[in-house]
Amino acid sequence: MLKYITTEFQKLKRYSIILVGMIGVACSPVISLVSQNIMSDDAKAVLNYTFPDLLNSTIWNNMTIFFPMILALIGGYMINREYTDDTLKNLLTVPVSFAKLLTVKLTTLGILSILLGLFNALVTIIVGLVACRENLTFSTAFIGCLQISGMALFTCIGELPLIAYCGRKQGAFKGGAIAAFILGYISIYFKNPLIRNVYPLSAGLSIIGFNGEGFVTDTVGAYSSSQNNLIGIFVIIFMIVLSLIIAAIPLKETSSVATKKKKGSRNTR
Repeated sequence: MLKYITTEFQKLKRYSIILVGMIGVACSPVISLVSQNIMSDDAKAVLNYTFPDLLNSTIWNNMTIFFPMILALIGGYMINREYTDDTLKNLLTVPVSFAKLLTVKLTTLGILSILLGLFNALVTIIVGLVACRENLTFSTAFIGCLQISGMALFTCIGELPLIAYCGRKQGAFKGGAIAAFILGYISIYFKNPLIRNVYPLSAGLSIIGFNGEGFVTDTVGAYSSSQNNLIGIFVIIFMIVLSLIIAAIPLKETSSVATKKKKGSRNTR
């Protein structure tokens, strides 16, 4: 498994979409700061915007806007390249099934989500040093890095079934990225604590200890009192299992190619 993942990362060096993803996740803390600056004077008076508030705003924007679409786009693109490069039909010549290929790519995406989360955390710290230094300490920055990278992974896991499903058809990843964006965006309107804990894309918030401080509106309101780690962990595990089930379903195209190759080898003999 490790050598396959290493191979996937070697392939990623040639993909410009990774650069697009890095630019996208770098926008999140900048947007958080800009949103604070364009608020009304009354709202600014109520909220003393500090570095922890910037962290919370960034985590929220990552989960609702940036990471769902970016990760779905990158993951789908990684899978779709096997179709466009015409390499999928050759996989049966080596002992790599479509299920294993899909599992490797999803695992690679999970590792990549952590790396993008760490990059996002670095940009957030830089933005904090430049424009939001209040309460910026080493411990706060370190915990914030863990929360951002952890939530990036949980967001990725929350949409793995969608990515796996779209990866079974050539070109479907574009629609999957749009669907992921919509699924992330509608989570903004979930105010019921149970729904937030059960919804796959927001289930990780309770696991990382997201408290929702730094928001003037009650879009997130009092999140710390509604956390349920056990529900969040169960949802994350369920999404992993569901992704593996979808990946294990035989691909019809692969099956037909396998049958033709078996017949061809018999005729040669």
